[in-house]
Amino acid sequence: MSSEHWIKVMKGTPNKPAMAEIRRWCNCTKAEAFLAFFELYCYFDDVTADGFIPFFRKEDAVERGGLAGLGDALEAVGWMTFHPDGARVIDWEKHNGKSAKARMLNSERQNRFQSKGRS
Repeated sequence: MSSEHWIKVMKGTPNKPAMAEIRRWCNCTKAEAFLAFFELYCYFDDVTADGFIPFFRKEDAVERGGLAGLGDALEAVGWMTFHPDGARVIDWEKHNGKSAKARMLNSERQNRFQSKGRS
């Protein structure tokens, strides 16, 4: 499967304290908060390599994620910043840039190779 068809999300993301704060800001369930985050994360993966999304506003986060207050919530927890010319995902390159994907794919290859050697 091509790396273009997957996205790295930590399994503990729905239980992070920041997600609890997003739930409070948006007055929603854990599932709704995670789905809104995931929808935006997938969109960002398609449109940015460096974490900057030109012309993206808080109201765009609300529309794409489907939760009132989502843009404010993402900024409040330190996951995004909004500027007159667009928005920036904090630490994008660390978590989801091309180098992060390459590290993950390399790690998976090494694990498969090591597993074959143990069999």
